[in-house]
Amino acid sequence: MKILSIFESGLFIKILSVFTTGLWIAGLILANIYVIIVAVILLSAIGIVLYIKRDNLEVIFKGDSSVIVEDERTQLINEKASTMTLGILIAVTIYVGIILVALRSSYPQLLQAGYTMFAVAVFCFTLYFTSRAYYTRKY
Repeated sequence: MKILSIFESGLFIKILSVFTTGLWIAGLILANIYVIIVAVILLSAIGIVLYIKRDNLEVIFKGDSSVIVEDERTQLINEKASTMTLGILIAVTIYVGIILVALRSSYPQLLQAGYTMFAVAVFCFTLYFTSRAYYTRKY
């Protein structure tokens, strides 16, 4: 388990996560399946390590608990801002989807994009209500 002690550092996990995201983007831009496979392998390794260390995640990512990083006011501001951002994102997605579907006679190639926008909006709604129900029961 000495190898897993490297992952005790939250900074190392964050750097590895950024590297994996870079691999995803590079693989998609270059259309290279091998780069994407390496990213999937790294992502799986990170997932396994985080699952094994799931009891220590707060200690790994927050560090010293005696230092106050944010207070309740900051948390409330962040919650309100994220809720507003999600609402605006969903509204814009729905409106763009409506516009793309409405233009189907002039631009039939955009019809699939309009339906995709609707699917993304439904997924965001589902994710929001599922996480809200989960955290309502948890807290």
